[in-house]
Amino acid sequence: MALPAVKRDHPSSPAVAPRLRLVRPTRPVAGRSRQCAPSRSRTAEVARCRRGFRVACAVIVLMSALAMVRVELTVRATEASLTANALRKDIESERIRSERLEAQRTALATPARIEGIAETSMRMGSAHNVAYIEMPAAPGDQSGTRYADAGSDVSVSSGRIAGLLASIMRMTAGEAQVLLVGDAGLASSR
Repeated sequence: MALPAVKRDHPSSPAVAPRLRLVRPTRPVAGRSRQCAPSRSRTAEVARCRRGFRVACAVIVLMSALAMVRVELTVRATEASLTANALRKDIESERIRSERLEAQRTALATPARIEGIAETSMRMGSAHNVAYIEMPAAPGDQSGTRYADAGSDVSVSSGRIAGLLASIMRMTAGEAQVLLVGDAGLASSR
């Protein structure tokens, strides 16, 4: 099934090779040499295409940048809107809470309630006769608190007695305040 090898010899004399010849353009372009005209026009066309490609790339990059800036601004505006809505809700809830606290404060500050607490917890009653004492501030007292005189002219000459009375009054006022606040804490938890 194999075919015999065929040997073909070329004659030792040179064969006639096809003859090449130069074809000149039919119309020569003015101002250009005849040999460089085709290569120059091809180079100019390539340069023009490259410039067009660069311009197209620059336009695409510019349009992409503008689109990204627009998207970024839209996202920021949406975030700001959501934040503003959340803040509005927080402000409204704090306003409602403030109104509740104001109503509680008003209820707790009624004189009848304070009298009731004073009568039940401290066994106090209504005063029949009110007298005010004016006391100078103690030498080491930073508050500078002075009690007004309402008609009674009682003066204390000793600084020790005045300091003792001032500390007793502060302690009593502090205990009364604790009782009022403690009762308010119990009332608010109900």
